[in-house]
Amino acid sequence: MEQLNKAQSSSVTPPSSDFLGTSISGWGRSVLLALDNLGLDGTEIFNSCGLDPEAQGKALVRNPVSRMQHVWQFAEDQVADKGRLALEIARHLNAGSFHALGFGLYASASIEDLLERLSRFREIISSAVDMKIKRTGSDLRFNIDDRRSLVSPLTTVVFILFLLRVCRELGGSMVMPVRIDLAWTDPSLRSALETLVDCPIHFGAPRTVLYFSNLAVEQAFPSANGELANFQDRLCWDYLASLDEHAHFPSRVRLKIRQGLANDRADVGVVASSLHMSRRSLQRKLRSEGTSYRRILNETRQDLALGYAKNPDLSASAICYLLGFEGLSQFSSAFREWFGLSLSEYRRTLA
Repeated sequence: MEQLNKAQSSSVTPPSSDFLGTSISGWGRSVLLALDNLGLDGTEIFNSCGLDPEAQGKALVRNPVSRMQHVWQFAEDQVADKGRLALEIARHLNAGSFHALGFGLYASASIEDLLERLSRFREIISSAVDMKIKRTGSDLRFNIDDRRSLVSPLTTVVFILFLLRVCRELGGSMVMPVRIDLAWTDPSLRSALETLVDCPIHFGAPRTVLYFSNLAVEQAFPSANGELANFQDRLCWDYLASLDEHAHFPSRVRLKIRQGLANDRADVGVVASSLHMSRRSLQRKLRSEGTSYRRILNETRQDLALGYAKNPDLSASAICYLLGFEGLSQFSSAFREWFGLSLSEYRRTLA
């Protein structure tokens, strides 16, 4: 085992003033505990990065990503054995680290249901990370896109380790990935991933993707609890809605769209007015955050469509209305574009 490179916390890069949104402090708690266990002064490091070490792990506390990313950077710079560091941080993550979302994962019906839940509520974990699920004819793909300015493979690997541990606990080896693509070339974190999977791991890929076989997708979790999962989902929506005016701006827009879709109040002008700004100001603000109103509207509809499609009591016309489409043909085209199947075809795969 390589020795740790111990350095004074005064060497931490001063936090950036750029606002990249926030991440839940469950991340901070796991990093803080790992740094202490590895012989570094976690309290001093967090203080140097402008974060309160005493607040880490509290359910309603969120850390600015612009500050937290420097904590991650410091940890990666000062710990020689990257695999050991990743495993140590992941070891301290648990269901409670991500508020109601963590408990919702454990109540999920299948790997697809679990990954859909992660994608839907990804902003609880961090505003700076995008997660998308895609079904193909041969597999299910879970994409992870880190949008931070200081991109650290460590963060993504720690999250993957947590996800893989949950998958193994719920469904055993049958629901583990059959392939992992990683969007960086440094293989130093391979050893950490290989503690949980023996599938091919490809470095230098265009994006980070976990591939799951159709057999894994079809396997139901013995611990599935639909009532508990739905309850946790409601808590997740309440949590996101409670984020104050300093929350990640695209997240606020996403919530306004979700609240207004079914009553024809998701128009860009209506949403802008609800946020006390002009349509042009809203579009300009979203561009500065690297996104657009159209993209957020499409992503929100796609997330909601998955949940509605699983409810057999909702007809195509009802889902079309709930998603705010002008007509059934427009909804049908969008659904096929999102999932590669019509609504009826998708429901037959669920059956």
